[in-house]
Amino acid sequence: MVTLFRHEAFDDQGDGSSMEARPHRFDFAPPKGCAGGWGKVVLEADFSVPAGRQFDRTVALWLGGVNLYFGTTIEPEPDVAQRWRVERDITDYAALFRQAQAGQLILNNWVSPGTNQPIYVDVRLAFYPADDGQPAAAAADRIYPLGSDPRGMQTALEHAGDSLSREITFPRNVERAWLDVIAQSQAHDERWYTCVDHAYLEKTRDYSLESFEACDGGSFRGVEVLVDGKPAGLAPVYPWIFTGGVAPHLWLPTPAIQTTNFIPARVDLTPFAGLFDDGKPHAVAVRVLGSDHFFNVAANLLVYQDAQAGQLRGEVTRNTLAARQPAGLVVHDTLHADAAGRTVGTISTDQTQDYVIAGRLHTPRGVVETTVDYRGGFHNRQTFARPGAKRYDETIDQTSTTSLKVQRTLDGRPLDGYTVQQRDPLWLSSRKTMVTTGQDFTAEVAMKQGHRIETRRTGGQGAAYHAVLDEQLATRDHADGKTIPDPLDRSSFAHDQAGSEQVGFSDSLGSCYRAAIQSRDQRLTAAKQGDGCPGNANRIDGRSRPDHPWLLPLEPALAGRKQASTPRP
Repeated sequence: MVTLFRHEAFDDQGDGSSMEARPHRFDFAPPKGCAGGWGKVVLEADFSVPAGRQFDRTVALWLGGVNLYFGTTIEPEPDVAQRWRVERDITDYAALFRQAQAGQLILNNWVSPGTNQPIYVDVRLAFYPADDGQPAAAAADRIYPLGSDPRGMQTALEHAGDSLSREITFPRNVERAWLDVIAQSQAHDERWYTCVDHAYLEKTRDYSLESFEACDGGSFRGVEVLVDGKPAGLAPVYPWIFTGGVAPHLWLPTPAIQTTNFIPARVDLTPFAGLFDDGKPHAVAVRVLGSDHFFNVAANLLVYQDAQAGQLRGEVTRNTLAARQPAGLVVHDTLHADAAGRTVGTISTDQTQDYVIAGRLHTPRGVVETTVDYRGGFHNRQTFARPGAKRYDETIDQTSTTSLKVQRTLDGRPLDGYTVQQRDPLWLSSRKTMVTTGQDFTAEVAMKQGHRIETRRTGGQGAAYHAVLDEQLATRDHADGKTIPDPLDRSSFAHDQAGSEQVGFSDSLGSCYRAAIQSRDQRLTAAKQGDGCPGNANRIDGRSRPDHPWLLPLEPALAGRKQASTPRP
């Protein structure tokens, strides 16, 4: 174990609306007596906030400029403290921990008369030595952060044309490359799935739970990766909802999916390996399509090198990704005035897109060709209804889907590959009743959220792997008549919260995890573990990645290079 922080207090005094956080710094040294070749490296962080009033806050951990963790904190109750733990498997980043480096944790927490509690943090890195039961895991040879801060700092992208970019001169034997991206919505973009195009702003403003902060730019957001200014890959933006989001009482005692521990999107840039091997500097960039104000962005580029060749050469052979993004986006509406002259109808935003990017790499063992086949879909339908003079009902039904197939061949013969299918549904219902002629209202709010990801892979030695992660959450509550929710307080407003969440993970290594919880009136009422697994007990194999099966280390090496960690059927 290597401790980075022990009960560190984040309690800056001042303006709670300030966007300027004071980084808390640390110096890391590799664990003594526990050399590299680890079976697993896990980040563990414990957070706590005393009872009182405090907002949810963004928090991110960095080492040597590389982002190791990104999430948000939980709001306390006036008389109930909050404690929670997050864990992230960062074995892919093992090369980062082989040398002493400087890092920092950024948690933008402010203590003031209105927000009166500090947030405390403990952070450790757990290094698991390789042994017969847990062989040394494959890890990237180099990790390049796209940010410029040597310790690490998220980058704010205000608009769709802004980008996080870095020019890199790579080693000349790159054989695989992946980019891990986190795009966290903030400010007007925080509830981007509720946004509308500018032409609809005034027509639908009164339906919003944040009327004075109605957001522009439409309801689509997505990640685009560029290499030397040209499109190189896409990824969805997950609709993370923070514990102060929409209506704070919705998230007691269960935060929304991934709220405290964001999962990065992984974009496979292996078709560009031959380009990276030419010895020239290349710019790798990320931007958020559709952003209006603003997104926090972090990105790490993981590079795998061929240990048997000092220099490789190759080229990109095919790229059908459109130069202008977002491509294929269609927005149409049925908005009209009802018999009483009130605006009702729908706004639908749809996109279907596919592309193929392929690259060739000339190696001492033959010609390796990599093909990335991507298919994505996005649907957001906003329905507006006026069942009464003081009622504004809005429903949002959104689904984002991704299908990714990556295949490598060696001299035309199958080498290895994987497929990923991801589905992220979101549903929101708001039944808003005006109380006064101003912005005072009450609202019955219900939300559903999901995240399903299925991965299949085949290894160079004929091994196969299959994993499924499935999460579902539903919650509802009354919201009080404030356009932007304050921290949780002793409001006499009558809340009526109810929620449930189920999560399941299974894979071909024999892992099985099931958990389900229910809540009522902000208190846990039921919890189950293991139901449906063999023996009704959870079991996770040490090689599994239940936090995100997509991030299970693939076999990066070319044929002939031994990979002891390849799972067997």
